[in-house]
Amino acid sequence: MLKTERQRKMLDIITQKKYCTVKFLAERLFVSPITVRRDLDMLEGEGLVTRCYGGVSVPSHLNREVPLEVRENSNTDVKGALARRAAGELKNGDTVFLDASSTALHIVDFVYPEQNLTFITNSIRALIQLKDRHIRCYSTGGMLLENSFALVGSLAVNAVSNLNADIMFFSTQGITEAGEITDFSEAETQLRQAMIKNAKKTVYMFDGSKLNKKYLFSVCRAQDTDKIVTDIKINFDRADITGGKN
Repeated sequence: MLKTERQRKMLDIITQKKYCTVKFLAERLFVSPITVRRDLDMLEGEGLVTRCYGGVSVPSHLNREVPLEVRENSNTDVKGALARRAAGELKNGDTVFLDASSTALHIVDFVYPEQNLTFITNSIRALIQLKDRHIRCYSTGGMLLENSFALVGSLAVNAVSNLNADIMFFSTQGITEAGEITDFSEAETQLRQAMIKNAKKTVYMFDGSKLNKKYLFSVCRAQDTDKIVTDIKINFDRADITGGKN
């Protein structure tokens, strides 16, 4: 876990810029280069960044599982804004499927006990935060993926297959311009597909950084969802999209 707010901000800057020099980070964070180097040593030790001559970059995660801590510190403001808009689709008394994506996790920030909601999720982080907000929640059970704090596998899929939800919120690592929604995690893809099958309504959220990225496993198509919430202007044939800058 990151130990200081400065390190979180540093990781967010590096994730957005892809490459930064020590001097640039020192100026942005108003600290000395020595402090930056010390923080970078810690981040590199956690596998969150890659040191290179003269600077630092984000490890290449294309076509492999991205640790949740990296995703949680990437585009956080945008993800929060998307989740706030998506949460507007909830109705009092709804039963909700929530996947273990970092974007969907923000939904928890915009729900309240008075809504009488019931969540079913494979996200360990979501379960803890829902508990703290005194909101009824069920775990799918299953095997824990260490990097993503997600429960997956046959136990999770079987649990979801025997449950029904009014609405599902999910995100993935990428979506193509043609509307193919993809992810690198086979296990999480299988669980999302089970959730999609047993939800009356599906809401897919993605920020612009995920557009035109295609990963190993296809989850579904944009046209198979009931609503898409994004921060960019884009059209997928027959898809209901809420997009554009807030």
